[in-house]
Amino acid sequence: MRLFVTGASSFVGAHFSSLASREGFVVHGLHRKTPLQLRGVVAVRGDVAGTRPSPGTEVVVHLATKVMADDAREQNRRMLDAVLSWRLPIVYASSTVVHWERQNEYARSRVEDEARVRESGLPYLIVRPCAPYGPRHREHQPAHKESFHTLARMCRKLPFVPVMGQGDYRRQPVHVDDFNGAILRLISAGAWGGEYDAGGPTPLSLRDIIQQLGGKRVLPIPRPVLRVVGPLAGLHSDVLSTFDTDDVVDPGPLAAASGLSPRAFDPGTLANV
Repeated sequence: MRLFVTGASSFVGAHFSSLASREGFVVHGLHRKTPLQLRGVVAVRGDVAGTRPSPGTEVVVHLATKVMADDAREQNRRMLDAVLSWRLPIVYASSTVVHWERQNEYARSRVEDEARVRESGLPYLIVRPCAPYGPRHREHQPAHKESFHTLARMCRKLPFVPVMGQGDYRRQPVHVDDFNGAILRLISAGAWGGEYDAGGPTPLSLRDIIQQLGGKRVLPIPRPVLRVVGPLAGLHSDVLSTFDTDDVVDPGPLAAASGLSPRAFDPGTLANV
C-alpha cells in the first residue's frame, strides 16, 4: 500500500515514515525546508498547499500541523483544504486538546478541522495523540525541538525545572511507536470512520514526569508571571494559556481496535536525547 505522509520531517512524522517503510508500506514523505533522508522513504519537497500526492497514492496520512504561530489556525485550515481536495482516504492526526474545557486557538482549529474531515465524504480516521514522546530518530533531526527532549535535557542539566503553578496537571504520554503502530494497523485493516484518543495507560502529573526523568526539584512559577515572561523564552502565549489543563484520555478503544496496547511511560527512551 502506498502512503503519502505530510509533515514527514517532524518528530512524529519521521518516526511514522520509517516504521511504515519497515512494515512494508511504500512511503512518500512530504517535507518543506528540513532535509529528509530516511532509509526506505521517498522524499518529496514542497508545501502541503502547493503539492499533489505522488501517483498511485492510496492513503494520505496528514501529520503536518502548526502549533506555535500567530496564524496557526489559518495555516492549518489551508493545509487541510489541500488535503481534502485530493479526494483520497485520510488519516488525520489531531490532538487530545479538542476535549479540553478551556480551549485556545489551536484547540479550536483542531475541533473545526475534525468536523471538516467528518463532513468530507471521504474514508477517514481521526487519531489524537496525548503528549507523544520517544527517542531521537537515528537518521533525522527535526527543525522543531521536540518538547519531551527539551524537558529531559532540563531535568539532567538544571538544579530545578520551572513549571507553571505546582505542576499537578496531568498528561498521558504515548510512545511514538505505539501511536504510529496503531495507525498502521488500522490502515491495514481498512478500519475507516473511527475516532480514537492515543495515550499511555496511566495519567501522570508533570511533577511525576519530571521526577521519572531525573529532575531534582521543580520551581513553581505563578501562571500570570509565566504568561508574561514565557513568550520572551520562546513559549507561545496561545500554548501557555491552557498549559495547566488536565489532559486525561481513555486509550482503551484504540487498543481494542488496533490490537496494540500502549506501554507505560518509559523515561529510558529519553536518556540520550
